[in-house]
Amino acid sequence: MELWDLYDSERKPLGRTHVRGEAFGEGEYYVCVEVWVRNSKGEFLIQKRHPNKKAGNQWEFAGGGTLAGETTLQSAVREIGAETGIVCKGHELTYFATYQHKNYFLDLYLLRRDMDCKDYVPQPGETTEARWATEEDILKLMESGEFVYSVGARFGMYRDIVRELPAEPTFLDVSDLKSDEIFLKLTRLGEAKPEKQWVPAYYFEICLLDGTKIGICDLRIGHNDKLYVGGNIGYEIDGPYRGHHYAAKACELLFKQARKHNLSYVIITCVPTNDASARTCELAGGTYLETVSIPEDNEMYAEGKRQVKVYRFEL
Repeated sequence: MELWDLYDSERKPLGRTHVRGEAFGEGEYYVCVEVWVRNSKGEFLIQKRHPNKKAGNQWEFAGGGTLAGETTLQSAVREIGAETGIVCKGHELTYFATYQHKNYFLDLYLLRRDMDCKDYVPQPGETTEARWATEEDILKLMESGEFVYSVGARFGMYRDIVRELPAEPTFLDVSDLKSDEIFLKLTRLGEAKPEKQWVPAYYFEICLLDGTKIGICDLRIGHNDKLYVGGNIGYEIDGPYRGHHYAAKACELLFKQARKHNLSYVIITCVPTNDASARTCELAGGTYLETVSIPEDNEMYAEGKRQVKVYRFEL
């Protein structure tokens, strides 16, 4: 029995699960993934559906439902392994879009990988073969009705975005981000958007060693004027787990990841009234630099914030 977490139309968790194959209730949504594998030639790995399946003998990309308790990044790693035999880690996958349709949210990921199709492992009863295809090949398959219609529609919508992504993975392994008390569980990766002064970013859940989620944190790789105000690191600890310095301990792990990217320092900021966050900065070894006003064109200004205290951490 396969269970999926349920969400509302805003993708907020409903706190209950759904058994795959059963009917959905009004306002219930589930989450799934699709992985586009692209090689250094710009070709895409496509696979043919088993003839006994719906849309049998048509071509598509790998993907499937996200199991209860999984992030879509975790399910993308699992699905690409199960459907193709490709073994990868989360930091090798790049999220590039979310497609919302009917009663589901579909997160799309790109995996950059060169491989011989002889190494492709068909999923019994699901797929029969795979091949590399150029964009033109896929468009021709769509025209001839040999490509799954919904998958082809997404390809038409998002192929320009994928073409603009970096040729090499931006991110690095995060499997060592753990201590004797906590570990960081990767949930999402964000590519840079220079036009918005957004730099590449990691998003994590902060977890106890038994897997209990106790908060969230993120790390932004780079420096610019916007980050001087917004900071390289953000964190939030869930209420029941505050008072144990978990935020400062998570920062130590994020510093480790920042060093891998050759950052010599990071900035963390907090509003002047947030005494708890200021104490976290001090516990983590930050040096207070100044209190600055937030520019009116900054997203934080729209949230009602007007000033931040700026702390610098030497790495």
